[in-house]
Amino acid sequence: MRYLKGSIALSDTKDYPILRRVLHCTFVSSGQLFQFMKLDYCASSRNAFNNRVRRLLAHQLLIKHEISTMNRGVVYSISPAGASELIGKGEYYSGPIESGRTSNGHVQHALELNDIHLALKLTGELARWTPESDIRSRNELTNIGFVKDYDATVAVRIDGREHQFALEYERTPKAKRHYVAIRKRVEAATEFGHILYLVSNHDLLSFLVREFYDCSRAVYFGLRSDFLYEALSLPVRSSCSPLSITFRSLLTGGSLALKSSRSKPAQAPLFTH
Repeated sequence: MRYLKGSIALSDTKDYPILRRVLHCTFVSSGQLFQFMKLDYCASSRNAFNNRVRRLLAHQLLIKHEISTMNRGVVYSISPAGASELIGKGEYYSGPIESGRTSNGHVQHALELNDIHLALKLTGELARWTPESDIRSRNELTNIGFVKDYDATVAVRIDGREHQFALEYERTPKAKRHYVAIRKRVEAATEFGHILYLVSNHDLLSFLVREFYDCSRAVYFGLRSDFLYEALSLPVRSSCSPLSITFRSLLTGGSLALKSSRSKPAQAPLFTH
């Protein structure tokens, strides 16, 4: 087949996986993107991968960001043309992408969430990772959506059995008033037995435990750094108990003791590696 000069022929096994991954990540560093492609068996040679990304950039299907305040190197996002190309392939997409929001915090959130995703893929236990873009599409375009736009929903396979949970990554605290609405949504959630909040530091973990104290269902909190080091075996606390347990144990049937009174729980030692 002949192609017009200046056009691009996209490979179903090499190019479209790159475009989909960038859309799902919102922002992704060059190193992260290559690692995703390797784990998905869509790339093996870094030089060939770099050449393919350059083609996608040259045809304005990807956008390159060089953010001087970060040490992640080049960062990519999907372009409107790239998103349009994926729509034609049936990709879930509910509206304008957020790649125009290039504030340091927004980009860092996306990149640090990618680190969480990659850490889980490397365990070999990840069965499905549904990104926020898919969740938002379902929530906005159907009547069978979730109660909120989670950062991801996750299915893992442990000892031959599949377990699902909703994942949120809280890099910085929201204003307290936002957590009132979030608690109401979480209390109405029936899709998942477990909701996991990963956070950036100990103080934020303590803050969220307090903010979710009045939640009628358990919400679990752990440190992102612990997840990167221990994956599903990271220790977590719930809004219902000062005790800790590994998240793996919770998924496979363990439990934390519920609070027995309305008094504030005693401060417990937080986690270290």
